[in-house]
Amino acid sequence: MSSSIHSPEDATVSNTLPLADNGKDRSSSKITQRKKSSWALNGLIAASLLLIGGVIGLYFQGPAIRAVFDWTKLEPGAGARQPIALPVERVPSPERVAAMATGDVVSLGRLQPAGGIVSVALPQGAGDARIDRILVDDGDVVAKGDVLAVLDSLVLFESALTSAESSLAIRRAALSQVKVQVAAAEAELRAQVRGAEASLARTERELTRVTSLLGTGVSTQATLEEAERSADTARADLDRLRASMTRYEPGPDDQQVDIAVATADLAAAEAAVEQARRDLDRARVLAPQDGAIIEVSARAGERPPADGLLRMGDTARMEAELEVFQTMVPRVAVGQSVSLVSGVLGDEQLTGTVSRIGTLVGRQSVTADDPAANTDARVLLVTVSLDEASSLRAASYVNLEVVARIAVASDTPEEGGGP
Repeated sequence: MSSSIHSPEDATVSNTLPLADNGKDRSSSKITQRKKSSWALNGLIAASLLLIGGVIGLYFQGPAIRAVFDWTKLEPGAGARQPIALPVERVPSPERVAAMATGDVVSLGRLQPAGGIVSVALPQGAGDARIDRILVDDGDVVAKGDVLAVLDSLVLFESALTSAESSLAIRRAALSQVKVQVAAAEAELRAQVRGAEASLARTERELTRVTSLLGTGVSTQATLEEAERSADTARADLDRLRASMTRYEPGPDDQQVDIAVATADLAAAEAAVEQARRDLDRARVLAPQDGAIIEVSARAGERPPADGLLRMGDTARMEAELEVFQTMVPRVAVGQSVSLVSGVLGDEQLTGTVSRIGTLVGRQSVTADDPAANTDARVLLVTVSLDEASSLRAASYVNLEVVARIAVASDTPEEGGGP
């Protein structure tokens, strides 16, 4: 009976003592709390990533969507940041395709001299020559054949030319000498022939006289034989001299052989001089055409770069090279009016007309600064000839990027449609 009764002190003690499995329950509670915190953190990270992706998507797609509606709005001075026409494959709906098939064609391009920019390289056979002097500067106007630069090999070629000219002078003097000698020798030989002819005639007369005397008994047989030998000797001398005369007769080219040889030597010397003069061009850089110097890429003492010593072009006649999307080209025709703007040129536009439409589809190389711009679009090159006033202004801005608007007539047929 007394064993079942507990005192208040015992109750107090029992309440303050921990249970035997209390530590195990507290550990399980902590693990559960950790799992709940991990799921919450993962969810927060996923939501943040979705939010960031949405902001980035709106940033890049927003300009493209606006460009679909604003591609025909060309503001003066907008420069390379002006929205441009998008290819059909990037237009989101058929309605947008129909909208882009009407109105003017807008494209990007660059200003170029008529005929493009010419890179002037070293002449053929320049070898390892270095630049000795550059005779032009940026902006200089030159004519075809003008000397633009001189290489350090010019001294060697000038020495070769001097030697060739000396040989030519010697050959000319030798030809004159041969002509005099041939004329004198021919005259002397002709005189000898005439003397031999006279001797032969005399010996023949003597032979005739001795023969007649032999018949009368006045002359002897020995005298007759002596007269015959003299006549034969005179005849042989005349034949020899006449044979020697053939040397002074005209040959196949109507020239005496000695003179022909001296003339050939002179021609060879003249050819050597001409070659030496042409070799001088291997040490000089000549202008291939009329135009203006756009850029000098090297200095004296340097070895010319592989892409050319300098660049030049006919800046007196400027043109614009436009990159028109392949889907827009059917609405472009030769003779259409074109206006071009750039922030560099100010508010006044450049004007011209379409002069040539290319046939080769290539990749776009001139792009706007818009992050959403299609840098892999397929385009055709359209050449625009600028009028005189615009060409004069554009001459100072070679390779300048411009935004062009090609005026399309209202009755121009749409792509794939009829008139």
